[in-house]
Amino acid sequence: MKKDVEAVISYWRDPGDGSLPDPENDAEIFFGHHDEENRTMHVRDIRGSESIYSLDTNGFEVHTIAKKEWDMMNEEIVRTEYFEEISDLIKRATGAKEVVVFSNALRGLPRNSLKPREFGGKKVQAPSPRPHVDFSPENAEEFVLSRIPSSGGPERAEVANLIANAPRWQVLGIWKPLKPVRRDPLVLIDSRSVPDSDYCDLPRDKTAKLMGREMKWVLSMLKHGRKEEEHRWHYLSDMQPEEVLIFKHFDSKKDIAAWRCAHTSIEIPGTENLPARESIDVRALVCY
Repeated sequence: MKKDVEAVISYWRDPGDGSLPDPENDAEIFFGHHDEENRTMHVRDIRGSESIYSLDTNGFEVHTIAKKEWDMMNEEIVRTEYFEEISDLIKRATGAKEVVVFSNALRGLPRNSLKPREFGGKKVQAPSPRPHVDFSPENAEEFVLSRIPSSGGPERAEVANLIANAPRWQVLGIWKPLKPVRRDPLVLIDSRSVPDSDYCDLPRDKTAKLMGREMKWVLSMLKHGRKEEEHRWHYLSDMQPEEVLIFKHFDSKKDIAAWRCAHTSIEIPGTENLPARESIDVRALVCY
């Protein structure tokens, strides 16, 4: 039985004067309750109809992998065994020529349990409370290169060359629970229901040097546009550890609606006191 829910989505509150979010308050805006507009939205359960959703139509799709137990606290195991498993999955699912998996994050704390400035500073994180894409379209290549380690895998120059020579390339998010999901599930938006005007950029209040040039990370947050427009949100109820959600952060093929997919977590009423959700998410550069 499907378990559609009504849940609060914490959008960015657009002041309506054309101004963008203040980068000096980046963490408070993105991880906290600064400049938020809470709206109760219908979230559709895709359980039982997983096969009708696809990356190029909706911006996300569901897959399964073999049941295995990895020590996800062991960085070496994650970056070798788990990354290889995910790389093989993406190649099978997309037919990609090259896949570079990178940037893993563990989540095992309750939603809203961290102060804004604590995000990113802990090995185990909490689910993100704000609908977003991890970076702006203009920031996609820099974002990937900034997270490629200087050793232990493809070098940054090699990855930059892959991107430069790929007729089409993507950055995908791959999300998997470590235990059955009972609270704070990941929710994904049908990309076709979001006009580009509902995205807004949030520059992070920091810069870094990357391959000889200055790089600034720019997040892409979601606001809710005209009230008569309805964003279509989805989740997969009761996700199991062998189930995987794959979704787009970016696709260089922008002549399709589903070239990026906003995501967040939601609090389902009545689940607040259940054990925290445990999951791992990684990103992958995918070249065709």
